Amino acid sequence: MSATEDDAPQDLAAEAEETPQYRRSRSRLYAVLVATLVGALVAGGVIFARGGFDDDGGLGDTGIGEGTSYEENDFTRSTAGDCLTWKLESPGNPKKVACTDPHRFEVAGEVDTAQFPGAEFGSTAPWPGAERFAEIRDENCPVIVTGYLGGGLDPQGRFATGLMYPSKAQWQRGARVLRCGIEQPGVNGTQEEFVGRVADADQSFAWPPGTCIGFDEKTRKPTTEVVNCAGPHAFQTTGIVDLGQKFGARNSGRAWPDEAEQNAYLKTICPTQTNRFFGGEKNFTKTTLNVQWSVISEVSWLTGSRKAVCYVALPDRGGFAKLIGDARKELLINGKIPVPPEEGPPGRQLPTPVPVAPGYEPNPTEVPAPVG
Repeated sequence: MSATEDDAPQDLAAEAEETPQYRRSRSRLYAVLVATLVGALVAGGVIFARGGFDDDGGLGDTGIGEGTSYEENDFTRSTAGDCLTWKLESPGNPKKVACTDPHRFEVAGEVDTAQFPGAEFGSTAPWPGAERFAEIRDENCPVIVTGYLGGGLDPQGRFATGLMYPSKAQWQRGARVLRCGIEQPGVNGTQEEFVGRVADADQSFAWPPGTCIGFDEKTRKPTTEVVNCAGPHAFQTTGIVDLGQKFGARNSGRAWPDEAEQNAYLKTICPTQTNRFFGGEKNFTKTTLNVQWSVISEVSWLTGSRKAVCYVALPDRGGFAKLIGDARKELLINGKIPVPPEEGPPGRQLPTPVPVAPGYEPNPTEVPAPVG
């Protein structure tokens, strides 16, 4: 099906970016870093904490073709459990695919527009607009998604509650179909592809080793966006650790291991993984970066999230230093080439001590032997 420019799908991020309400809703992942320096292999802990993606995912649309009335398609016929995908250049034409294939939206249920008061969804009603659709999503979709999953989304995980709704042109042709569902937010309000049903998935952020994560210039905090390492970024990942192997798989019913337990376990793994990533301790030492890792909160644990991420970064002024370049090759830290510490007694000092993770007492003798 072809479509005119007016038929182009509406993107909540683009449509409502400058409204006060939308600015308030842009609660992305922000990392609260806590680290402690223990020699060249600086170990530490981090808790990923944010308000959740629920208010920040882009919205899709029904994908209506040309004509005086909309045509039924895979979206309008979709029901709970269906998985839809589309090409980024033509999001107005979603197709149903097997959930085992890459897709961008898992349908959780329909919003019953008959429940809305007055004639808001009547045949002659004006198009509500992206901001109103955002309100409808926030008021209706979390309950629908929770019921569909039999439990909520991980508020600190990679998935978000989303809504698919008609563009203005499609609305004028009679489209009134709304679908709540689950998406994986990407860059600039797009939806990334994922595989499998969310109910069966680990919802943790688990970026492959070598991935660089974006840097917010204003807050000096990381974003959740994967970026080219040649550009500004907050940290670079060095490995993934499945905490389920130590503390119980997602369906084991095992209680949440607190931050101290997770830190005690991860400090025996992430430094070694990082040395391996860099090809040896000496190569890592040259970067002057610190080894850090994520820990899983109790609410995330209860949703089945089990994966922690090891990464390298440098705490700086209450946030992160700005990194540019792959740390294994050429690296700039706040615009400067890193100067490796002089060889001498174990330990590396910074001008300002970095806060220690709760429940974690540093002990340099417990740092694993380097792998190189």
